[in-house]
Amino acid sequence: MEFTNLENVFLKILKRLMLLAIGSGLLGNALYIYGLGYYQGYVEALGFEYNLFPIEWKDTLLWTYAASRELGVSSIELINKFTSSALLIILLSVYLISRIWMQLSKVQPGNSQGKTRGKFNFKLAKKIYNLRLNHVWVYRLIYVPFNWLLLKEQSFIAFAASYFFMIFLIFIPLFIIIWIYFPLFGVNHGELVAQKRLKYYENYLCGDASDYWSQCLEINVSELKNYKDLTNPIGRVLFKNGTLVAILTKEGPITLSMPKSYYYKPNKNPCYSNGCQKSENESHNKSSKKDAASGASS
Repeated sequence: MEFTNLENVFLKILKRLMLLAIGSGLLGNALYIYGLGYYQGYVEALGFEYNLFPIEWKDTLLWTYAASRELGVSSIELINKFTSSALLIILLSVYLISRIWMQLSKVQPGNSQGKTRGKFNFKLAKKIYNLRLNHVWVYRLIYVPFNWLLLKEQSFIAFAASYFFMIFLIFIPLFIIIWIYFPLFGVNHGELVAQKRLKYYENYLCGDASDYWSQCLEINVSELKNYKDLTNPIGRVLFKNGTLVAILTKEGPITLSMPKSYYYKPNKNPCYSNGCQKSENESHNKSSKKDAASGASS
């Protein structure tokens, strides 16, 4: 009997925890906070200053989606490596969640046991009656509220104990996890994704074999003062904030302002349909032929 009551209490606590996490605004704030941390880590790991390219609070959900998409890609790669193990873990997770949810839906509130009524105190009742007749205002202002408080004491204690548990044992730890650790998780995730993107841009800065048009553009810096020692940067635009643009070039990240008037004409990507690989093979064949010819002439 005691084990059953303990199990019911545990299931009620778990149900409250799930309802608190899902029904309150903590989960929504967690998504915003994670997206903001992910964006900050992503921008700074690519070599740009976050304060030059900030985002509004409402736009952080877009970066939360980007983070979830990267998690999906990583999970698919993991599934491809460990297909049988991943399927087994997914099936076990679905089974456990369904079993817990079914068990929570079966929990019924405990039956309240009847309490024995105490003996009726005639002397106290007579004093209260006399107080009501002789001192009406005292009866209404003191006795009635005090009597109501005594009758509701158990309900108040249960209410305070319930919300004490929810606030101090559930809400505050969740609050600390979301507002302290979630930004750190997001920043680390953004840095990891940025490192992968940098490795990709080392080989395919302007696009890979599937991109017909080049993803790079060239910005004329002739309008800048003392531009004589500067060349027009050619690279991929990653971020934009007003007139500021963040461009990743082969030489590294560059932050500059856009000119007042400009136009953009995309070029065909030379690496489309393995064009870069073909050109490398052709140049390699030409160099090998030249070496062979020079060796024969010598």
